[in-house]
Amino acid sequence: MVNRKAVWIALLSITSIGGAAMPMEQFGYAPTCRHGQAPTEEDQGRRAQAVTLAKAINTAQASLVRRTQQYHPVESLGILPAVPAGFELNLFADHSGYMFAIKDTQDPCWFAVFSDNRGLVYEKSALDAPAVAQ
Repeated sequence: MVNRKAVWIALLSITSIGGAAMPMEQFGYAPTCRHGQAPTEEDQGRRAQAVTLAKAINTAQASLVRRTQQYHPVESLGILPAVPAGFELNLFADHSGYMFAIKDTQDPCWFAVFSDNRGLVYEKSALDAPAVAQ
């Protein structure tokens, strides 16, 4: 059986970066993170919406697994809050569990809210905040 933690790390890495990453130092500047020490009111609101969505996904999965004995893709979760503007949702589910990330595509530090079938919600930016070569 594949180690679920290794799969989670690989999936989060692949879906977060989407291209060849390069350290910011190579470009000669450090990014201004949208969810850093001085976020705008708009970014605070978007972040709160992402956390609300994460909690709703966990609640929907918990309800469905009690009835069906399996976890479900996002399309089967019913009515959820909208994905906040500028964020993207990636959810992976199988019979034994699920994991998801809600990533801010507008943040140069790749802030994300993520969770899995344990129901704990996490918030974090990527280490070394990569710049993506397009």
